[in-house]
Amino acid sequence: MTISLRVRPARSDDWAQLETLVAGICRFHGDEYGLTKSQFDGLAIGESAPVTVLVAEEESGLLVGFVAGFALYSFQQGETAFEIQNLYVAEAFRRQRIGEVLMLSIMQTARRRLGPVSFRLGALNWNEAALEFYKQLGFAPNPHSKDSVRLMRRAI
Repeated sequence: MTISLRVRPARSDDWAQLETLVAGICRFHGDEYGLTKSQFDGLAIGESAPVTVLVAEEESGLLVGFVAGFALYSFQQGETAFEIQNLYVAEAFRRQRIGEVLMLSIMQTARRRLGPVSFRLGALNWNEAALEFYKQLGFAPNPHSKDSVRLMRRAI
């Protein structure tokens, strides 16, 4: 099955459909869902928005997937990288290269807007299909990460 698809920047009026997709990725990862429309608008809408969100829209206007990412700055190296945080395609639309189109589109958009020297992403170690997909797109383990540990602390 081949569908006619358009990839474009997310708009505020996409929220109702995008919320369903965001909830879907949260279920898949076992994450808690908490994004609100107000947060979405503040983070992803407008030219100076810190998060780039692209959606895959079929002819009827149905959103079938999204990808989101943001710039990371390595101050000491004077370089910009781009972190692809989320990629999700609705289950009924998988295996149609929509994920590939979204990934290539966000990398092209980021290159044009931010000029990153690299792209980064993470995948859960049990998600072998995603790991294989990202390898096919040219991603490889970061050779510098073997000597580091990523830590986190909640804001208080």
